[in-house]
Amino acid sequence: MDVVKDGGQILKRWILCFVWGMIFFQAPVADARDFLKEIEAHYSEGKIDDALAVARAFVEAHADSVAAHGFLGTLYAEAGQLDAATAAFQKVVEIKPSSVRGYRDLALVFARQGKISQALSALNRGIGQSDEPALLLAERASLNGDLGKSGEAIADFEAALKRRPDFIEVYQSLALTHIAVGDTLSAIAIMDRGLAANPDNVMLMVNRGGVFHALGMTPKAFAAYRQAVAAAPEDPSVYRALGFMSAEVDSLDMAQTAWEKVRDLAPDDLEVRDALAQLYAARGNFDASIGEMLGVLERAPDGNLVRFRLAEVYVAKGDIAQGKAELLACISRAPRWIAPYKRLALLYLGEEKVDSAGVIYEKALAIDPKDAEVHNNLGFIYSSRGDFDKARRAYETAMAESKDASTLRDAQGNLDIIKSIQAGKMRVRHILVKTEIEAQEILNKLKAGEDFAALARSYSVDPSKENGGSTGFFSKGDLHPDFEAAVMKLKPNEVSGVVKTPLGYHVIMRVN
Repeated sequence: MDVVKDGGQILKRWILCFVWGMIFFQAPVADARDFLKEIEAHYSEGKIDDALAVARAFVEAHADSVAAHGFLGTLYAEAGQLDAATAAFQKVVEIKPSSVRGYRDLALVFARQGKISQALSALNRGIGQSDEPALLLAERASLNGDLGKSGEAIADFEAALKRRPDFIEVYQSLALTHIAVGDTLSAIAIMDRGLAANPDNVMLMVNRGGVFHALGMTPKAFAAYRQAVAAAPEDPSVYRALGFMSAEVDSLDMAQTAWEKVRDLAPDDLEVRDALAQLYAARGNFDASIGEMLGVLERAPDGNLVRFRLAEVYVAKGDIAQGKAELLACISRAPRWIAPYKRLALLYLGEEKVDSAGVIYEKALAIDPKDAEVHNNLGFIYSSRGDFDKARRAYETAMAESKDASTLRDAQGNLDIIKSIQAGKMRVRHILVKTEIEAQEILNKLKAGEDFAALARSYSVDPSKENGGSTGFFSKGDLHPDFEAAVMKLKPNEVSGVVKTPLGYHVIMRVN
């Protein structure tokens, strides 16, 4: 465990991992169980204050109970009342000096406050007094590792293994510490040592594969995972690790096979099933992806991120209506989450339902008035309606609020276009050829439905062909009078007939 970073996990440790026989060693069993049941119920509903009130009552009723003070401390920590949490854990240590958990959680609370010396002091006391010093040595090693003290961390991990050669997690942590300092050979030797001491431990085989993977030794990593599979062919955790490693090295067939095995052995492993669904989608197997995601949502109906991905898969499959339905379901379940609004609006834009997209974007702005992407896209909607003042303001806001170069660049380009339009400038696409016959043939292709920009790239002899025939913006007087006269007769998106200038024969499409 990472002592410095794991501040949110203490309560789960006390509620889910505490050895029940120890909990009641000083409190009547039935009475203590009632307190614990109430605490757990309030906590699961997010009612931290109510859980704290019950925990205080637990302490009042059983002042010498390690469990009572432990739960009180963890709830204080969860509520951010770290001084009170510290006092509660100090009481745990006072009541039972051999309690590993008391020292560990006390160190954790100190570390969360940045009081590293006190955290180390608590662990040092516990190593000298607790009945499981190996656990605290491992905690101190993790803390030293976070502080960049690799030598001290390695020494503590070694000391922990000397006391407990079966401490599987420590072999992995020690190996990774060696990797961090560039000592590859020692990292491999540590994992081999662990397997020699615990030859049948499947998790150690898996961790050994993880070390090889971290070192970039992919064939050896696969060999280690195959050894674990052979030792425990029905253990989903083995296939789980194999699948994630395979995906990382782009061995997608292996990843898919491994994750399908996890699904068969442990259908409630929703993280793997979600990963499998994304893999199916990436490989174009949309029906399998949809089926997997629906299976996840059946078990976790509030999984809005999965539902959002499901919408994307429906869209990729071409089922836009179902994609929109899933996005609307996301909005209904999480009305303050902006991502589904933005994606739904883009779908409306793709269908050229500009007004519907505008309504959705306005709702998105009510959630986050500073979203640059929303302002940028609203600028497009306003400009399509000819409301250039609003479009300009939207693009300026997008530029001011942008957090990434892409949105900033896009908004700047769009703003430049609006300024050019408001200044009375024109923009067209044109195809320049040498003969009138060629120009007439191009007109015939356009009437048959061929794309103007594609034809420009294929046939035009003007340098603008590289941009699909786009001239950029120009003012009256910038180009040949006959060319400009033809443009002035056109409406936006309208195509001219054959226009002759000294350069040759043009086919023109007005853009604005």
